[in-house]
Amino acid sequence: MKKFLNIFYVLMFLVVAASVSAAASFSMNDLSFGAFDQIRGQDATATLTVTNNGDQQLAINLSSKLPSNYNVRFSQSVLTLAPGASNDVTVTLYIPLSEASDKTAISGGIYAVSNAAGVTRTSAVYITTVSELEIYKATLELNNDGDEHSVSASSTYNKDTKAGTPLKITVYVRNNFDSVADIDISDINIDIRSSGELDLDESDSFNDLSYGDKDKISFTTDIPTDAEDGDRYDITMKVTGHDQNGALHTDTRNFEIEVQRTSHEITIKNEALSPQVVSCGGRATVSATLDNTGRYDEDKVHLLIENLDLGLSQRFYEMSINKDDTLKKTYTFNVANKTAPGQYDIILTSFYDTNTDSDTKVLTLTVEPCTLPTTPVVVQPTNPVVVQPNIPSVVPSNGATVAYGTSTFTDSPLYVVLLVAAVVVLLVILIILLVKFVF
Repeated sequence: MKKFLNIFYVLMFLVVAASVSAAASFSMNDLSFGAFDQIRGQDATATLTVTNNGDQQLAINLSSKLPSNYNVRFSQSVLTLAPGASNDVTVTLYIPLSEASDKTAISGGIYAVSNAAGVTRTSAVYITTVSELEIYKATLELNNDGDEHSVSASSTYNKDTKAGTPLKITVYVRNNFDSVADIDISDINIDIRSSGELDLDESDSFNDLSYGDKDKISFTTDIPTDAEDGDRYDITMKVTGHDQNGALHTDTRNFEIEVQRTSHEITIKNEALSPQVVSCGGRATVSATLDNTGRYDEDKVHLLIENLDLGLSQRFYEMSINKDDTLKKTYTFNVANKTAPGQYDIILTSFYDTNTDSDTKVLTLTVEPCTLPTTPVVVQPTNPVVVQPNIPSVVPSNGATVAYGTSTFTDSPLYVVLLVAAVVVLLVILIILLVKFVF
């Protein structure tokens, strides 16, 4: 019997506790601190509204479960609420220098416990701070024409956005820290994404940015050749980087591209000239692809290739190209020998309905002067100059004066000796001259 009574009391206690818990109830809102212009290293406040939703008076204690570096404070941490009553509590916290710029959930939250058994609540805490890394401009270039068009955030661009059009998107980024803060941002990365069939899912990065510095990154793709009129592609750009305090800075920008097809359009693509430089009657080949980027099939497509100064006028007649199809044409021609040196623009023009022009492209041919062969210069050998020897006069070795009479000097033995010596000297001189100038 006693055992039965104990079980009965336990059951009654649980029923009473359950009824009290069911009658005791309160609610609290989540808290968001800061904004997209919130500076780090400062206090931020938010309002916590506590409401007694039950039918009995509650005493509620508030506390913070956030990390201690947030230094959370309450304007009132102990509340007494009558049934149906509410109370606003100002919650203040410190935003660390390392806080990320995106709206970030902080672990822990604000915890509230009431005097009713088992009735507690936790409010989530979010903090948003300014991103000093900013996408301050984005541009769109079409058809590789070098003409950049600025695209503002959340805008739609639809000028000359035809099927198959090459696109170049450039993202311009800046470090907005000033000279007072003097903070670098590093590990900068840019992601670009697109919706639909537009092939744009890339990432790139660049070096650190000091305060006030700028940089840019470009991405390229093509509008699908089978894109229909009115197709839209959402493009989202996101840049991230960390400052020297460890804070993550993030900025995003998006815009939209809308395809606009004309009723009839024959686009000239992949035009080429090979070679681009010729001389003296050389040959060159023009090639191009015709792309039907209009809304309808075409059966009277023409292509004209011409330059009157080169005597060039070639027309391809009555071609059929279905919608989204392509057709490649080539033409080879000779450059006349008498063509003056210079640069010649070769004009390519596409037509539909026989004579309605659609697209024009220009290729430049350079004609160089003819190079004539040079005649080799023959150098004639020079004849050697023969130097006549200067024969010295014969003087007696004893210094005596030569006497003339019946007995002459030529009859003397000395004359014979001198004569032989002179002959030997002459022979030596002749041999030297022969060796030097003949052999």
